[in-house]
Formats: sequence, C-alpha cells, structure tokens
Amino acid sequence: MPRFLAVGHVTWDRVKGEDVLGGTATYAALAARKLGWETAVLTSAGADFEPARDLPGVQVFRHVTPATTRFVNVYEGGARRQVLSARADDIEMTALPDGWRGPDVLLLGPVAGELGSGAATAFEAGVVGANAQGWLREFEEDGTALQRDWSDPGRDLAGVHAVFLSEHDLPRAGSRARELLAHVPIVALTRGWEGLRLLTRDAVHDVPTLPREEVDPTGAGDVFAAAFLVSYHETGDALAAAAFGACAASCVVEGVGAAALGDRGEVERRLQLRERLVEEGDWDE
Repeated sequence: MPRFLAVGHVTWDRVKGEDVLGGTATYAALAARKLGWETAVLTSAGADFEPARDLPGVQVFRHVTPATTRFVNVYEGGARRQVLSARADDIEMTALPDGWRGPDVLLLGPVAGELGSGAATAFEAGVVGANAQGWLREFEEDGTALQRDWSDPGRDLAGVHAVFLSEHDLPRAGSRARELLAHVPIVALTRGWEGLRLLTRDAVHDVPTLPREEVDPTGAGDVFAAAFLVSYHETGDALAAAAFGACAASCVVEGVGAAALGDRGEVERRLQLRERLVEEGDWDE
C-alpha cells in the first residue's frame, strides 16, 4: 500500500506551445515521491496518458475514459487564465483496490469537479488534505475557467484535516479562509511570493516563503500541499510543515512542469537559507 495517495485528474497542460503533464494529483504524487515516500494516484484519463511513461515510479490506478483532461494555461500579469479543452470522466471511488484505502496521507486534488461529495470518507487515511481549487471553478461554453462560490464546503470536506486555498481562488479569500475553519482544523492560504497564512482554530500565522525567480508557477500550490502533508504526518507540527512546504514549492517554480522538484536534501537546504533570511530580514538574495 502506498504511503501517499493523490486523487484527481491528471491533465495535459498546454504551456508555451508544448503539452506538459499536470494536475494536482501529478504534482503532489511526484513531489511526495521526491521526498522519499511511496506514492500512488487514483485518476481517470484517456489513452494519451501512459502511467509507466508519464508517471514513472508512481503507482497509478486509472479508469480509462475517452479523453484526458486538458487545459491551456495563459499567464497575464502574474495571474493564470485557464481554458478547459477536454475533460475525463468523474473519478469513481468504488473501483479502488481495498489495499489502497488506508494511506498515511491522502490528498484530494480535483481540477474540474471530478470528485463526488465527501470523497475522503471512502478512505481511512492518517492525514487528509484537500486542494480547494477544483471545487471553486466552473467553465464557460468555450472552456474558460471562472470562479464560483463553494456551494457546500461542509459536505465536500467531510473527513478532511487541512484545506489548501490560493488567494486567487475566491474573492475575499482571507475572510473565506477563516470561515472554512468551521469544517476543517487547518487552512493554508497561499499568496505566491508573499508567503502564506496558516490558520488553525487556535492561532493565525503569517509564514514567509523563499522567493525565487519563476520560470513556471504552475503546480506550486500542489507541491506545497504535498510537502506540507508529508511533513505534518512526520512531525505533527503544522507551522513547521508550512515552512517545509513553502521551500518545496520554491523549487518547482524554477522549471517547467515537475522538472525542478526538489528532493529532501534540497528542501532542507532551502529551509536553512529561509531561516537565515528571516532572522536577518533580508529577502533580496
């Protein structure tokens, strides 16, 4: 049984004229594997996704569908505009082998509404995280992704311990993040190079990140979520996990797709650098 299981569509993302494998499940599973964990993905995808070729070293349970989910990503002024050009079928939990239902860490990572309500309750995971984005967008007829309100977060987040939310996912993201504490004990609100806000029912912490020159910011939030959950399972310390996740995310933005993921040694090296910069108040290096 894998220690880390990511559930959600793998995607093909059109970036600068090339197809790059993407999706929360992809980035999260590869990030956790880079950190030394056995990982797996539960997904729906078409024949153009070949697990052994596209996710080497990751166990994949795939429901074969006519198409793989595809996005065109356009970055304008630091914001991402996405257009959905194809969508795989919804993910069916009943098809999962029984041996996969008790991972140490489970991450729910929908990208196009492919998970049903209360997906976490189909598992017996030690720590459960959820990436909010897939519940917070809808698509116009031409595929353009738009923000939408979260109609029933209590239902969707049943059994979840930590939810990951970007400041771009919702209007008034800060206040909405606090509202989510009614449903989960931990909320991480990411704010790009400005860092993140970690909210628990006892405290709120502003957590500095480690700014790096961005080549492609796609997947940074997914890598943060995976690294946070791995660290939180290992240490039980949410604040330390947030710093660890921020440093893991600082690696992936330096390349296209998952090419620049950092291993544990690199993430820990960046943690030390980050701590020194925080102490010195110097963020220009």
